[in-house]
Amino acid sequence: MSNIIDLADARERMQGKGSEVPGDPKAPDTILIVDGHGLTHRAFHAVPTLNAPDGAPTNARLGFMNMLQLAEEKVSPRCVAVAFDAHGPTFRHELLPQYKANRKPSPDDLRAQFPPLQELLRLMGCSVLIEPGVEADDVIGSLALRAAAAGYRAVILSSDKDLQQVRGEGVEMLRPVKAGVSAAELFDAAAFEAKWGFPPSSVPDYLALLGDSSDNVPGVPGVGEKGATQLIAQWRTLEGLFDSLSDVKPATRKKLEAAGLESAVRSRGLIRLKLDVPVDLDACLTAAPDFAGAIELAMRLGLSKLVRRLTEARLRAGTDAPAAVQVEDRQVEDRIKARAVPFHELEEQAARKEMAVVLLDGAGAENAPAGCFRVALPTGEYADCDREALISLIGRARAERVLVKDYKALLARDPELLESAPSIWDLRTACYLLHPDASAETFPELVPEGAEPATALFALRRELDPEIDRHEGLRGVMEGIDLPLLPVLDRMERWGVRLDPVRFAALQEELGAQIARIESGVAGLTGETVNLNSPRQVAELLFQRLGFTPEKKTKGRTSWSTSSSVLEGLAALPNGQVPRLLLEHRELSKMLNGFVVPLQRAAQEGGGVVHTTFEPAVTGTGRLSSRDPNLQNIPAFGQWADRIKEGLIPVREGNVFVAADYSQIELRVLAHMSGEPRLIEAFQEGRDIHAETASWVFHVAPEFVTPELRRTAKMINFGLLYGMSPYGLAERLGMSRTEARKVLDRYFDALPGVRDFLKGIVAQAQASGYARTVEGRIRPVAEVKLEGAGRDGLTRALLNAPIQGTAADIARRAMVNFDRAFAGDGEVRLFLQVHDSLVCECPVTRAEDVGRALREIMTGAATLSLPLEVELKTGGSLAEV
Repeated sequence: MSNIIDLADARERMQGKGSEVPGDPKAPDTILIVDGHGLTHRAFHAVPTLNAPDGAPTNARLGFMNMLQLAEEKVSPRCVAVAFDAHGPTFRHELLPQYKANRKPSPDDLRAQFPPLQELLRLMGCSVLIEPGVEADDVIGSLALRAAAAGYRAVILSSDKDLQQVRGEGVEMLRPVKAGVSAAELFDAAAFEAKWGFPPSSVPDYLALLGDSSDNVPGVPGVGEKGATQLIAQWRTLEGLFDSLSDVKPATRKKLEAAGLESAVRSRGLIRLKLDVPVDLDACLTAAPDFAGAIELAMRLGLSKLVRRLTEARLRAGTDAPAAVQVEDRQVEDRIKARAVPFHELEEQAARKEMAVVLLDGAGAENAPAGCFRVALPTGEYADCDREALISLIGRARAERVLVKDYKALLARDPELLESAPSIWDLRTACYLLHPDASAETFPELVPEGAEPATALFALRRELDPEIDRHEGLRGVMEGIDLPLLPVLDRMERWGVRLDPVRFAALQEELGAQIARIESGVAGLTGETVNLNSPRQVAELLFQRLGFTPEKKTKGRTSWSTSSSVLEGLAALPNGQVPRLLLEHRELSKMLNGFVVPLQRAAQEGGGVVHTTFEPAVTGTGRLSSRDPNLQNIPAFGQWADRIKEGLIPVREGNVFVAADYSQIELRVLAHMSGEPRLIEAFQEGRDIHAETASWVFHVAPEFVTPELRRTAKMINFGLLYGMSPYGLAERLGMSRTEARKVLDRYFDALPGVRDFLKGIVAQAQASGYARTVEGRIRPVAEVKLEGAGRDGLTRALLNAPIQGTAADIARRAMVNFDRAFAGDGEVRLFLQVHDSLVCECPVTRAEDVGRALREIMTGAATLSLPLEVELKTGGSLAEV
């Protein structure tokens, strides 16, 4: 490890060489040093897939340039240097051959973006640094110390924790925050030490304890982030820590002794930066841009915002350019530069086939008044107007397409605003269709801060549309299902459902009395008065005062778990009266505070009617969600569920609810997608699918299938839709894993088409990079949020996405078709969708006809190899349907 220089020694050497490097101590200019590989990877995963005019991927380059611009605006650097990793092994691989062996290769779409990005940076006047045998971090650290020693202020743009170690006098870090590439915060050494409790120079020691599984740095097993922070904050270095092991807590001391100082020092050797890389600071300071070449390449890459910046920079610099290039620049400016004009000039161009519309909120947007609208044309002209002028313009222009940022938000503000537009292109919908799991994070960043919001939509449409068309069927989902659904949802939200105040007042009073009874009962049994809504106080009551044996800790905490499963286990004990009361208290509190009170509050705000908000662009599978309040989450079973739903009634007197529920739609989708003849035939002939499955699996005639066998078959049928394992089946049915495995084997022997389909659909998704519904909705594999579920969780998601997503597509299409069938009918209103169910309101005299139409529309919403069936119900409250 002699080739790694200690940080203090490196600073001393650099100070000694300060006179050799140009720099004016009276003018501490800033040098921005960028972690090229880290920032490019971050941009690739933060920005949705985008393509240049030639079809090449460009999202990483776009995100990189946005972050670079943000950094330049924040620190105003004299020059920029960008370091990238070189190909091939480094000296760390000599220290540990398995170093970074676990890392997966970068995606092809990412690797392809590096060479053009590096060339573009050179043309922009940035120094691109690539040194063989070392990593980019070593180059960054060496340059930062050399610049600081020469009297410059070095700012490192990176989120890499390893680079924290070079922070010190003259060296700061600009770290991206949140998940994307739209914000960054500046930190110096003092800020770091205030947060962590130890100086930046101790970072290698801290990370040596923590280890890094992605780099194969072993660390000390069992020492986590909190423990490592406390140890290094107290002893600063590994040597200081291991010299004082007698003062360390016994459990931690045992872990440290097991690993040993030598192993920890080896880990530190992999983490500590090599700070004597010979970087030419003078070359970084004197690098000059080639504006013409940079503009030409930026145009080729489709980076229109960067073209504007480079053009403006060249004009400020007064750089001479050949006449041909000047003409090209004027053409570029004419094509991409946004230009404010009086509104009457836009009216004069009313024959335009496209226009973009955004709602301004008065924040930024050139101080435009709140509530006005901005209209832009593809040529860059834009103007602001009020509602009446906008409706008039759209009607007279007869634009074939209106581009909007958030169609549903515009509908919520004014449903009549875009009625005369024959076609809508919606940025939020396009983003969601391409990135259903990530759109909530990426959508706000699509229109960069400071960009002209209306004209930006044209460039974004040009970037996103080719990607949508690349996926077969996705354009049809967008234009045939998702966009037509948004006005339907707006009308559903505006209609709502009425709340019966008398019933809910009585229900609130009864629930409150029951909760008070339980609280009094627990106090009487234990002699203690505690807050039963506090997990900590309940844990102390159960495990310290009453002496129950705790089962497990809460995740990430030191207190004992009081989850429902824990309470259920304690309630089954002979002395489990208090846990039984706690379970009842928890259920009643959930009904009162989770449903009754929020629904009453919503009704008060809505003049007696509850208005929910449906979210069409949130879930990864395409299912709708509901919020404020969540009407899809009202409990389905139990006396309290019925009592709540009894108080939700039609908005108009004399009306009833008509509800239709798809019968076993996901199993029907499975049968269609798998092509399993036994399933298809059973559905076509209307047989009991669970009894039939039980007869196939357990080799008995259908008439001899017992309720227990049918229950087992039903568990398998529905469990497989969510990737249920033998372990999961064993847990649900109370059998051994061996028995569960045999049952599943018999199931797949009876239905080989299902087995082959489930295996094939996961392999296909992993090979293509996305799961796909029958209609063509996609779910990118790399963006699925597992939330700690690991590889099994990903498999379950890939199994379920095509099936649940296809069912969601069918329900969405049925909603659109039903709304069209009753367009203009003021008496029939669709107001609720709960996954496989649609609920509408109509006069009681029309209930039969409306139910017949609803059944016909829902069963005709898709053409599968087997029929869709729905179950109809009519009633005066949600409890009856």
